[in-house]
Amino acid sequence: MARGTGVLVDNRIPSFFERGTIPGSINIPFTVFEKDPSYPELIEALERLGAVQRDGRGFLERVGIGARDKTEHWDFTEAQQILMWCNGPWCDQSPRGIRALLDLGYPADRILYYRGGMQMWQLFGLNTVTPAGH
Repeated sequence: MARGTGVLVDNRIPSFFERGTIPGSINIPFTVFEKDPSYPELIEALERLGAVQRDGRGFLERVGIGARDKTEHWDFTEAQQILMWCNGPWCDQSPRGIRALLDLGYPADRILYYRGGMQMWQLFGLNTVTPAGH
């Protein structure tokens, strides 16, 4: 993340994000990842994370050649590493978002999870920021 090769994803609903977030985080609510694959907000979120929408698999992929990090609908070859977080260790928003991303084909080795979430972040006295315009 510090090298600029990953994304901090605040999985909380927008009303929580607007009250304060971990610096550098973008807000993609966990509910977006649970939407139907044709849902415009899901498409926008996946593209924001580096996935490329595609229409079907080629012949070689259908026989198992060159299919790594690709599904019928998405090419995750250039997808960024993401660190997902939500309200805290008791919260299920990030685990739900992670499960949904895995179901979509997002590579598991590019998903990290900060279990402590906002609760532990603030408990440790770390700074938060209010997104611009809120």
